[in-house]
Amino acid sequence: MLLVYLGALLASAGTITLQLFGGHDGNVDVAHDVHGGGSHDPGFWLIFASLRFWAFSFFAFGMVGTLATFFHLAAPSFILAASILSGFASGGFAATVVRRLDAKDASSHKSTEEIVGKLGRVIVPLGPAPGKVRIEVKGTIGDYVARSSEAISEGETVLVEEFDGEEALVSRAPKDLEP
Repeated sequence: MLLVYLGALLASAGTITLQLFGGHDGNVDVAHDVHGGGSHDPGFWLIFASLRFWAFSFFAFGMVGTLATFFHLAAPSFILAASILSGFASGGFAATVVRRLDAKDASSHKSTEEIVGKLGRVIVPLGPAPGKVRIEVKGTIGDYVARSSEAISEGETVLVEEFDGEEALVSRAPKDLEP
């Protein structure tokens, strides 16, 4: 059995190494529409289609089996059961963690609706030529390229009128809106 454990350990270590340095994670992302019901998450069972699940499962299976067999920690049948259990637990944990991290929106890009109407402070003077403004959106401070029909000096407060995803069109903020 030691050769089976070692084989699983080495093969999975190689697969995990390829995933780390190869740039492809082997995940399957499935959503489908049933009778116009919208997107549906296929749930728990899809984890078994993930290369990551199997790589980490075999890694834990091989590691537990190899170490327990090498150090004679238990009877062979108990080692096999512990190896299988730890393999499925490790694979499930790794696949679930990565799946949840992938689901999070890590984008720093802000939408037009989030920026238009916000107040900002000019950090690089602007006018018809581009400058920069600093704007706080949802607790995050960002610097954006901005233009204005009038010259606006550094330190002045501006109001964002338009935003196309890359550049903001701003004007001097009315005095009653300034902080």
